[in-house]
Amino acid sequence: MAKSKKKETKKANKPAAKSAQRSEERAVPAAEAKPKGVFEKALADANAKSEAAAAPTAERARDPRLPPPGTVIKKVDRHGAVRCECRIEDDGIHYCGKIYRSLSAAAMAAAKDLGLANKTQNGWNFWGLTKPARHAGDPLAALDRAWERYRGRATSLVKSGVTGENRDQVRAAIEKQAKEIGSIAESIA
Repeated sequence: MAKSKKKETKKANKPAAKSAQRSEERAVPAAEAKPKGVFEKALADANAKSEAAAAPTAERARDPRLPPPGTVIKKVDRHGAVRCECRIEDDGIHYCGKIYRSLSAAAMAAAKDLGLANKTQNGWNFWGLTKPARHAGDPLAALDRAWERYRGRATSLVKSGVTGENRDQVRAAIEKQAKEIGSIAESIA
């Protein structure tokens, strides 16, 4: 009987001893741990980064392109109806009772509320603070379109807005613009 009790006690103590040994291994601070393999080294690096991220850091500088605090930015549809809005604050972007650190984060929340399934959002474009870049396409066609728009508007203004008093000023403005267009043409040559 005495032998069987000893065997049972040893068997019962082995898992407890291993468990205690594992918990002691886990209790070693990441700075003192010496990784042996690639996996252990990557894990130690990740732990060190997460500890550094969790440590209090200096407050992020406010983006100078943002409007002043208190500004309300509204996203409107093509008919002018407000779809959502956010407010710029000193500590971030306030949208639906929550403060976001960036315009893009607030745009993602707003897009989700609007039922959009985008995985990313450019906050500057979403809130209408900048226009998305457009591919120019064929430069000759773009120049033709620009010229037709300019010529149509200039002709309309000359017909309806030129008076005896401003005739010389309008002529000088058109000549100045023609000269600038000439300098653009010369820069190509």
